[in-house]
Amino acid sequence: MGPGSGHDDPVDGPPGTSCSEVRELISADADDALGADDAQVLELHLEGCHACAAYRSRIADLSRSTRVRSATFDPAFVATVMQRAQPARLGRGGWLRPALAWCGLLVAVQSVSPLVFGEIEGAPTHVARHVGASTFALGVGLLYVAWRPHRAFGVLPLVSALFAAMLAGAFFDVVGGDRSAMSEMVHVVELVGMVLLWMVAGSPGWDRVERVFRFRRRGREVARTTS
Repeated sequence: MGPGSGHDDPVDGPPGTSCSEVRELISADADDALGADDAQVLELHLEGCHACAAYRSRIADLSRSTRVRSATFDPAFVATVMQRAQPARLGRGGWLRPALAWCGLLVAVQSVSPLVFGEIEGAPTHVARHVGASTFALGVGLLYVAWRPHRAFGVLPLVSALFAAMLAGAFFDVVGGDRSAMSEMVHVVELVGMVLLWMVAGSPGWDRVERVFRFRRRGREVARTTS
């Protein structure tokens, strides 16, 4: 087969090997997906087919050019990725981490008595231990985020649901007269820890609140100028 001949005729090499088949092998070779037997078939064909050899050379040049192509910096793309990644916010000097760790430690310590000894005023031992387990889980969640702040956004929904359930229980206890409001002040530490966790997670949802306030402020300003 000469350099200018057709591409579907067999050439020297294994019988029945056409240029179209060999070009599929060339494509597989460019993807590093060519077996040893097929590689031998390819090399035998290329020795007698200048057209396929030139085709392989063009594919190799194209592969090199795409692999070493310099990346262009796109600030909008970087901003979008960072926003969706929800990076941790540690505050000035990183003060949020130790504050969160301290809250988590206090919450975990508060859970020892109900969890281990089953002691909560006016509650059966079984119920007390359930409350202690939930409180301990909340404390561990806060401590874990203080240790791995980049996990804050992922942990936030679970810890929020746990804290909301505990807060709802405390509210119903006070309304029902089973506990006094003062006795439920123990949940203040949990509330502070929840707020700190939300801040470390990047304060999700706060941007919507700010937009609402800005919209209302503009509405009041427009109302004043038109009145």
